[in-house]
Amino acid sequence: MHNRRLYSVKTFFLISGVILLLPFAALSIYFALHTIQSSKEMVASANRNALYLYQQELSSSLEQLELLIAQSWAQDWDYKKLQFQQEAIDAHESTRKILESYKTIQSVYSCVGSMAIYSRENDLCRCVYYNNYSHDLREDIKKYVENIDFSKDSRAWYTQKIRDKWFLVRILGTANAYSACLVDIDLGPAFTYGEQLPAPAYLIYFNQQMEPMNEAERLGDTRLTFDDKNYYYAERISGNNYMVVHIPLGYAKVTMAYIAQYSGFRHMTFFQMFAVLLTFLMLLLIPFVYYIVIRIFFQPLSNFIYTMRESQQDNLHPRLSYDGLLVELGEFSCTFNRMMDEIEQLKIDSYEREMAKQKAEFQYLQQQLKPHFYLNCLKMLYGIIQLKHTDKAQQMILGISEYIRYTFRNNSILVPLEQEVRQVENYVHIQQESIATKVLLSMDIPSEVRQAHVPIMCIQTFVENSFKYGVCSNRNLEIRISANIINADQESYLDISIQDNGCGFPDEMLENYGRNRSCDDGTATGIRNLRQRLEIFYQSKAGITCMNNYQGALCELIIPLHKEPLTEQIREVANECIDH
Repeated sequence: MHNRRLYSVKTFFLISGVILLLPFAALSIYFALHTIQSSKEMVASANRNALYLYQQELSSSLEQLELLIAQSWAQDWDYKKLQFQQEAIDAHESTRKILESYKTIQSVYSCVGSMAIYSRENDLCRCVYYNNYSHDLREDIKKYVENIDFSKDSRAWYTQKIRDKWFLVRILGTANAYSACLVDIDLGPAFTYGEQLPAPAYLIYFNQQMEPMNEAERLGDTRLTFDDKNYYYAERISGNNYMVVHIPLGYAKVTMAYIAQYSGFRHMTFFQMFAVLLTFLMLLLIPFVYYIVIRIFFQPLSNFIYTMRESQQDNLHPRLSYDGLLVELGEFSCTFNRMMDEIEQLKIDSYEREMAKQKAEFQYLQQQLKPHFYLNCLKMLYGIIQLKHTDKAQQMILGISEYIRYTFRNNSILVPLEQEVRQVENYVHIQQESIATKVLLSMDIPSEVRQAHVPIMCIQTFVENSFKYGVCSNRNLEIRISANIINADQESYLDISIQDNGCGFPDEMLENYGRNRSCDDGTATGIRNLRQRLEIFYQSKAGITCMNNYQGALCELIIPLHKEPLTEQIREVANECIDH
């Protein structure tokens, strides 16, 4: 890279201009010819897409018609009776019902020219027709249905010409009785602009022998051929140039052709084409030079400016990347990168110290885990499984997993009181399995406060105290949780009390709690943790009281009443904890 020759900005623009102008003419001519061919292919593709829509429409109609007739023969008893000799009145009534259903089908599918039911055993043939058919055409259709060779014509759709009309015919039934569906090609999807417009287009159907089944007069004496490898080509028809696009219908070996008038640049004179190309080249010269200037100079410069702005947003990793040929931009890039390396080196120590401090404070505010609780749960599950109480073990596993998931949630969020209460119930259920004393949990929580938001683990912390200090061997453990709303100083507060009938708090624990001392007691740590979180959430508007009374231990929690989560406030609190 050091041996590569570098250029100044002015020299680079001068050399580039001379070198690029020489091949410019040849590339532009090639591009113009390629554009003409691409334009032709785009027109052919658009025509084919339009033709595909017509093909899908007719194919869907044929498929659904075939399905309707087949289902009728399989499910309708009137069809099956026609296979056997009947009284004339019965056969007539059966065919009348069938013809009514055929009229309904004909009203839904406009391409159906005629539908017929024929019974050889009853010498009966009845048909429904398109309203505009002549009497002679109707008679010829009926004769054709009566003379159908069922063994040959009942396999799939096939083409048939009756008088001057082409039909797609489908026969279904048995040799003794069958239905005939005749789809009129002239009633199928068709597209015509009309001769009054300068660019007419036609949708023409061809049978297996490449005979046009409609719009034959449009082609005159022209015989079209279709190649499976090339779906479009240009053809001169009646003195005009047309583009022929074709695809198979998929039934009866019929091919659909979309024929639209088309003219391209190949009919222009040499001088006209030369003038257009020369103008095209001159117009291309300006945007091409502009593109070069942007790509070589302005785009790198814009990237430099963007990177420098990023460096102002305390981004420690902005770097200029430039591998071009301009000396000035290369030197600027190297100088800037060296400067950013020095700045990053100066910041990295301070950044690591700040991260260590944030991590320590975050861990301090996390609730202390109680490994003995989880060990007891495992022992308890082991005992249940030994007793082969599978259902009970499954329920305990679900309860313990829910408790662990709830415990490991971020303790800097607020949750609905109802959710905290459910977790307390789950915790009590788990603990009940590990102690011999029966636990009675009662709650008095009005419905209007169940959606109030409280700090996570705020009630469970005190319920854990009841299990730690309130279990007595001579009586059941009763835990009562109540909540109500109190009004003071023009504000509403949520008062939550947790009362048990146990032995109460030890005096040493209450003394340390009152003096806010540190100790190794996990429960006292949980209460102090909760007090710190309340101070962060509510400042001086919340409080905790723990005491012993004649019944046992009593804990009371008073917090401001909020029925909506303090999303923005909690986010700011979390950020404040990290910043500290």
